[in-house]
Parts: sequence; structure tokens; C-alpha cells
Amino acid sequence: MLDTLALVGEVLSWVGLGLGLPMLLIAVLIRTIEGPWLPAEIAIIERDGALLARWFAGGDFHERPLSRQESATAEAGWADGVVSANNPSHARVGEPPHARRVVLTLGIVFAGVGFAGLVVSLLPLLWS
Repeated sequence: MLDTLALVGEVLSWVGLGLGLPMLLIAVLIRTIEGPWLPAEIAIIERDGALLARWFAGGDFHERPLSRQESATAEAGWADGVVSANNPSHARVGEPPHARRVVLTLGIVFAGVGFAGLVVSLLPLLWS
């Protein structure tokens, strides 16, 4: 019974650590490339039938048209958004992108399962 449990633990450790550690590395790389997102107030204006976002960041004023997804949820006025600390001309209306958070969460879960499997696979060495 203990040997079967150790085998299951070893498989979990290989799969969990094999997927979790690269995902954690990818999350760190995304964080390094993207940089932190800083909260900002973004003015939404309508010009020629299109909605534009305007914001002040990095000592300069920036402007860009809203995407279709942003236009569906935004209306003229002020909106909360985020600005990239690495590139102040890059802003989003609403929350920052979720890709980094998803990859980080999956990496933590897989690495945790892998570490628990590693501990379980060592039980026969400690028990006998």
C-alpha cells in the first residue's frame, strides 16, 4: 500500500513540478516585460461618433480610440483604468489584463501539487 502511494506521489510530483515551475517562470517573465500597472483616471470623450480615451501619464498626455469591447462598457465621462509603468502610452479602461494572474495561479497550484507529491513519494524512505 505504501509503495502504491509513493508511486502516485512520484507521478504527481513529475506532472505538478513539470508544469508548475515553467508556469511560474513564465509569470515572472510576463511581469518583467509588462511591468506593474498603475491606477489612473481616464477621460472618455466622443469625437466624430467614436469614443476616445485620454489620460495623463509619464509627464505627457496620451489618446487612443477605445476598442469595441471597451466601447460597449464605457460611456462619456471619467473611467477608472490602469497605465503601464514601463510604457505610459499603453493604458486600459478597467482592470489590468488577467493573463499574468492566471498563469501565476496555475503555476502555484501545479507546483504545490508537485511538492506534495514529492513529499508523499518520500514516505517509504522515512517510514521503513
